[in-house]
Amino acid sequence: MEFDKSKVFTVLNADELKIGSKVICADNLYALKFSVDNELYITTLREILPEDCMLRFRTKEGEDYALAYLVEPPEEKKLKVSDLKLGDIVRHKSGNLEYLVTGIDHSANEVFFDGWLSESDLENWEKVEK
Repeated sequence: MEFDKSKVFTVLNADELKIGSKVICADNLYALKFSVDNELYITTLREILPEDCMLRFRTKEGEDYALAYLVEPPEEKKLKVSDLKLGDIVRHKSGNLEYLVTGIDHSANEVFFDGWLSESDLENWEKVEK
């Protein structure tokens, strides 16, 4: 894989990287470039640590690193009416709104929580796992 500096994330732009991304992490630029060039140590990003941490990238293995190289963004999971049942909670992707699913019309493939919404209307919503 050819090294592309636009895919490098540091403590400064860490919040722009999405959790669940496939990444290569390292603590210095030499190790990061070597790992990218040789496609070594590809892992999944589990957490972005707060700004007061020098090592902000935590991998699924629980290791913390200073640099991350984006290999592949996480797959966006699309919410479908068939994924929902009465009593489920849905949250807007902005994180500001949550609703209780109070109706499902299987024949029209619609769900009711803030009015009737079709499957295409659910693109900005996610199911809250209990």
